[in-house]
Amino acid sequence: MKKLIPMLVMIVLFAAISCGCSILNSAFYAKFPSGFTDKEEHFDPDGFQDSVDYCKYFYPSAEAFENDDRFESVGTVGAEKVKSYFDDFADWMDTCGRLDEYDFDPATISDDDFVCIKSEPHFTDYDDYDVYYFDVRTLTLYYIHANI
Repeated sequence: MKKLIPMLVMIVLFAAISCGCSILNSAFYAKFPSGFTDKEEHFDPDGFQDSVDYCKYFYPSAEAFENDDRFESVGTVGAEKVKSYFDDFADWMDTCGRLDEYDFDPATISDDDFVCIKSEPHFTDYDDYDVYYFDVRTLTLYYIHANI
């Protein structure tokens, strides 16, 4: 029996690691409204723990974001704060040699847009974050993730 427990623990850990990507992926999609009509996804090909991801999701209207209490107006959060995450992210995309995948223009950030910021600071605010930014003019949800 004593040999069985460590073997079961190893099997459970292996199973968790093996299916971890699908678990993370489903959790990711649960964080923003469904109903997008098209998408562009650029996930870090080398990332497991340290990763930098950039995605765009295109919606037919802004209604889902107007009615989602996880999102705040940029005017409430502050455009400069939102911009600071995108500036940090651009630096990481440059460091990773992936600027060809990144086309966000921080000048488009407006107080009328919507944002959801999930940040887990370790040393700075920019160690581990997910930012969901919805541009109401282009009906595009920009998702950036950095865990460095």
